[in-house]
Amino acid sequence: MYDRRHYRTDSPLHDSAKALQRLRQAVVDGHAGNWQRSAGNLRDAWRADPALHQAGQGLLECAAHLVAAGHYAPPQPADEIAQGFISVVVCSIDPARLARLRNDLERELTGEAWELVHIDDAKSLCEGYARGLARSHGELIVLCHDDIGILSHRFARRLRERLAQHDLIGAAGSDRLTGPTWFWSGPPHTYSWVCQPHPSGWLLGLLGCAGPVIDNAQALDGLFLAGRRDALQQLGFDDVAFDGFHFYDLDLSWRAHRAGLRCAIALDLLLWHASGGGFQASWRCYAERFQQKFPELAPVQPAAPFRPGTLLCANADMIEPIYEWIAHWLREGSPV
Repeated sequence: MYDRRHYRTDSPLHDSAKALQRLRQAVVDGHAGNWQRSAGNLRDAWRADPALHQAGQGLLECAAHLVAAGHYAPPQPADEIAQGFISVVVCSIDPARLARLRNDLERELTGEAWELVHIDDAKSLCEGYARGLARSHGELIVLCHDDIGILSHRFARRLRERLAQHDLIGAAGSDRLTGPTWFWSGPPHTYSWVCQPHPSGWLLGLLGCAGPVIDNAQALDGLFLAGRRDALQQLGFDDVAFDGFHFYDLDLSWRAHRAGLRCAIALDLLLWHASGGGFQASWRCYAERFQQKFPELAPVQPAAPFRPGTLLCANADMIEPIYEWIAHWLREGSPV
């Protein structure tokens, strides 16, 4: 049974004719300034054809028009929150990056009981995170890169809400893992609202026609992972197979999925990431190790192409309200 706030599409019927019809109507509505009705048609077009990235881009544009005009999405009722101390574990050798991340954490975790556990000599991310977990005191554990930042002013609340319902969460990922990257399966199984810094502001991203929470995740991107202490201790970190800086995230999230833990993609944590990922020779080496460990994930076809919707936003204060409209529209049955 679906939670109405956590809509996901398991087996969408791709209907290109319906998608194009809805897309054309969305353009008409947009020209008339009816941004909410345009958004409803864009959402329906995207669900009819999940590869239609123009629909995702259009949703961002509709939301931006509404926010610029002073219109905000209806508030959502608060969920139960997970109690407990929060430990943020970061492996970093870059003082400037660490200081910038610490500033974001101090701003968004004001009033919370939390700590930053810094590992400055990690031999690998598995080894560093294992050491950080052992050193930490929290019941709620965050494992994150040092080149991320927080765009949501509801970050603490959402972190606690998501960890009240799930054992392991990430900010980007997939509900179907079929190869050596979390996005291998492509639409409609890949999801991310992660943004990127841009010389003119922020490049907002929108991947996946559902949200803001995707249950039953099978793969999570390692830019940000958070879990309950007991779940992470149960899973552990394979610092033998993954003794570098790749595949710690897929290994952890796939094993969590196989173990029957509650895994989810929490899109509305609203993070930015200064890296697009690297796929150099070292990555290929660990990809081979990953496929040797999990032969069931040997790809039977090439990675599916995909393209996220994007929008350049110069005003940081608009970002969270824009995504609140996106969350409102993508919830199952939400009125437009």
